[in-house]
Amino acid sequence: MFILTKFKQFSILFGDIILLFASLYITLYIRYGQIYIPLHWREHFYPFAIIYLIWIMVLYSQNLYNLNLAKNNFRFFRTFFESFTINILIASLFFYFTPFFGITPKTNLFLNAAIAATLLIVWRSAYNLFTAKYFIKNRIAFLGYSKEVKELINAFDREPQLGYESTCIVHDEPIALEAKRINTHKLISDFKRLKINTIAIHHGKTLDRKTTNDLYKLIFSGVSFINLLKLYEEVTAKLPLETISHGWFLDNLQESEKKIYERLKILVDYILAFFVGAMLLALFLPISFLILVTSGMPIFYMQKRIGKNGKKFTIYKFRTMTKNVTNEAAQFATKNDKRITEFGKFLRQTRLDELPQIINILKGDMSFLGPRPEQPEFVKQLTLKAPFYPIRHLIKPGLTGWAQINYSYAGSIEENLKKLQYDIYYIKNRSLLLDITIILKTFNILLRFRGR
Repeated sequence: MFILTKFKQFSILFGDIILLFASLYITLYIRYGQIYIPLHWREHFYPFAIIYLIWIMVLYSQNLYNLNLAKNNFRFFRTFFESFTINILIASLFFYFTPFFGITPKTNLFLNAAIAATLLIVWRSAYNLFTAKYFIKNRIAFLGYSKEVKELINAFDREPQLGYESTCIVHDEPIALEAKRINTHKLISDFKRLKINTIAIHHGKTLDRKTTNDLYKLIFSGVSFINLLKLYEEVTAKLPLETISHGWFLDNLQESEKKIYERLKILVDYILAFFVGAMLLALFLPISFLILVTSGMPIFYMQKRIGKNGKKFTIYKFRTMTKNVTNEAAQFATKNDKRITEFGKFLRQTRLDELPQIINILKGDMSFLGPRPEQPEFVKQLTLKAPFYPIRHLIKPGLTGWAQINYSYAGSIEENLKKLQYDIYYIKNRSLLLDITIILKTFNILLRFRGR
């Protein structure tokens, strides 16, 4: 199933690459004619190849390679055209600041952008329609029922382009779902008629020996089996708190295999902190001045947070709330929080209030990527609700992270527990590729002023 999902995503990417270079050929044909295409192709190929790579990264950051967005609806078309607006701006700046390519393709660039956008939108629309209606479906039977099964079935019904289709649930209790329910033995005898490809076994379900033996025989009939937790993780990119145990962490958190990655991450943190620190120096005076004239002193907001291994540290931010907040009891910020100043709203939307945390990164208290550091008072409350909450402290907290880009600001204990599902997913799966994904999608949030 995972391979099928990746195949779909790769096919979208492959089609995009082919059509981008086809758009360049069409552009040169329109501008110079068939005879002169080879000459102009050589001088345009490399700079436009770089541009196309950047364009694909922008499309990726805007979730346009995420199958959840592969539907012909308003959200998809709006996101696509917003992305191409960004792409045109980036391409214009690229050729303005890199004159060493020897070309300044003003007319060619905008003509190419128009042709590329047309080809891609036609291709994507056709692909979205095809995957939703005609692509091979992976028909799944759930052996057991739970809240996770219900969430997956709803996701499959809502997102048919994912390629999954639930056929039945093996369970005797009534459920509020329009899914066919049969018993285990009928499933085994009727799997061909039901056209089942995969059986998802509930991780907490104990099977009797006869059922286990009968299911084993289905392997020889081409049926594959998957653990429900693995399927849930693949589809939702998070992990359900209710179903993981101490044993799960022992099986899945292989920290000894992350040593090289962690050392490389520390190096990248310091390199990025140097460049972002230069940005902080450039913006320090104007931001400080505006905070001073709009709400007075102090400029910075300092607060104790919990970091790696449960160690306390002081976090630094530009102050976005009224001056008396530091004297109040710890409480979550909420939407339209009256404590946030007018200029503070702008700082939060642009994430500029986070810039002083470069100091925390240079001190080694934080990383650019990781779970957001929480106040000690909230950590105590959250640990009482979810005993596995301290697993977040296995790694350094970060400026941005998997939970931050997948879940809106958490303004309560319950919402923080939902974000914890994404934090555990990141801790388990953290890698260079996942980190690049987070960085690109963080840029998407910054470009859309969606900080809070």
